[in-house]
Amino acid sequence: MKMFSKMNYVFREYLAWIVVLTAAASLIVPSGFAWLAAWVTLMLQFIMFTMGATMKPSNFSEVFRRPGRVLVVVASQYMFMPLAAFIFARLFQLPTEIALGLILLGSVPGGTSSNVLTYLAKGDVPLSITATSVSTLLSPLLTPLVLSFYGGTYIEIAFWPMFLSIVKVVLVPIVLGLLANRLFGVYAEKANSFLPTFSSIAVLMVLAGTVAVNRDNLVSTGWLIFVVVLLHNFSGYGAGYLIGRIMGYSKESTRAIALEIGVQNSGLAASLGLAHFTPLAALAGATGALLDTLIGSIFANLCAKSDERMEHKSLLASDNSTVAQPFQY
Repeated sequence: MKMFSKMNYVFREYLAWIVVLTAAASLIVPSGFAWLAAWVTLMLQFIMFTMGATMKPSNFSEVFRRPGRVLVVVASQYMFMPLAAFIFARLFQLPTEIALGLILLGSVPGGTSSNVLTYLAKGDVPLSITATSVSTLLSPLLTPLVLSFYGGTYIEIAFWPMFLSIVKVVLVPIVLGLLANRLFGVYAEKANSFLPTFSSIAVLMVLAGTVAVNRDNLVSTGWLIFVVVLLHNFSGYGAGYLIGRIMGYSKESTRAIALEIGVQNSGLAASLGLAHFTPLAALAGATGALLDTLIGSIFANLCAKSDERMEHKSLLASDNSTVAQPFQY
């Protein structure tokens, strides 16, 4: 078990570097990772299963304790990110398949990595976990609905096939994970020590497979897809911070909201793009798998460093005030 604890620590502390190295290896030697594309759906199902297996009633505590805040996060995610994707697709005059992929990236729920990143950013982790859980459970209905609204301006989107795909990839594995947790509670508790490690490996496999199979498309589109996905990602962080400030939320909650809106389930977007459209429609998801985690890790690190600086200044100010005080008998 100590080995898995160390691996979990490595994934938390060096997530950005691991993601960059995985993506780089997939781009340089795509033939070594392309076979993983056939397993992307299965890996996503496993990730969702581990999410369900590690869920506890406390994961939904914020729904009852702060329902308004959770509603704000989930509503902002499904309203702002698809709209931002649609605007960027029009602004950069993206080809139909690539535009659909970008809108699809904006229409999926928050990525599970947002919870880890919120922890690293010293944000509101309970809010992050609850918002991710709720947005993920709502995704079978909301993702195809939102995609049909915006993507329908490009081509006709079949609602029910995508609804069933998301149910199969997201909802069914989560329910099975919840059942496993319920029926084998003692063993499920022990499994919590190694399931995050296996889930992280599955996320890397999804990244490697989607990047490898889209290697030629990524190279041919050059800087364009990276710039557009990066702008889309930044817009999510900006919207999250703006909402947090307007609503008067704490620094910790604002960070959680920014990460929840900015970090998308890019693996799901890539999988749905491959399954329902073309490899080009998976391009934004493949790029997002790299950039979401990379930018999220940088953001989390900056937040943590900012807190350290503030604590250091506070300690210095406290020391100075102590020195300045006259001696009292």
